[in-house]
Parts: sequence; C-alpha cells; structure tokens
Amino acid sequence: MKLLFYFSLILCLYACNQTKVPEEILPLEQMSKLVEEITILETHYQSKFGVPSQYKGALDQSVSSVLQKANCTQEKFKKSLRYYAAHPELQKALNDTLLTSLSRKLN
Repeated sequence: MKLLFYFSLILCLYACNQTKVPEEILPLEQMSKLVEEITILETHYQSKFGVPSQYKGALDQSVSSVLQKANCTQEKFKKSLRYYAAHPELQKALNDTLLTSLSRKLN
C-alpha cells in the first residue's frame, strides 16, 4: 500500500512539473497570443489568395512583423512550437487557450 502511495505521489509531482516550461521557451500566455495572431494572418491570406505560392512572401513578412513586435525571434518561436508539440499537456493547454480566445472574438 505504501508503494502505491509513493508511486502516486511521484506521478503527481512529475505531472505538475510538465506544465512548467524552460526559460528559453515562450510561456503559455505569450505563445498563445502569438499563435493566435499568426493563425488569423494565415487564415486571411488563405481566404484572400487561396494558393500558398501567391501569398507566402507576404505572410512571412507579416509573421516576422508580429514576432518583432513581441520581441521574439523566429528561431525562438519555432523552438517553442516544437517544445509544445512534444509535450501533449502543454499542447492541449495551448490549443484550449487559443480556441477560447478565438471563440470569444467571434461572439
């Protein structure tokens, strides 16, 4: 019985640590804002031009502008995206935050 208790305790502590991100990774709040802005930009360009080759340059410039305003490099953003994708709990939190924010804007 004690073994089960300690195992459960260790499992809970491990799960709690999974929601913290290293310093070189964008925090959830900042990451969700950036992903939201970039998603809106991509949607705009896709609906306006349809063919990615027609809007790739303009989209890249717009994304760079968003990242620059947030004092974030493209490298750090991509690294953060990979980190969130590799951690399902964080990816779910990011997606939930994004969906909540976008649905509020629609209403």
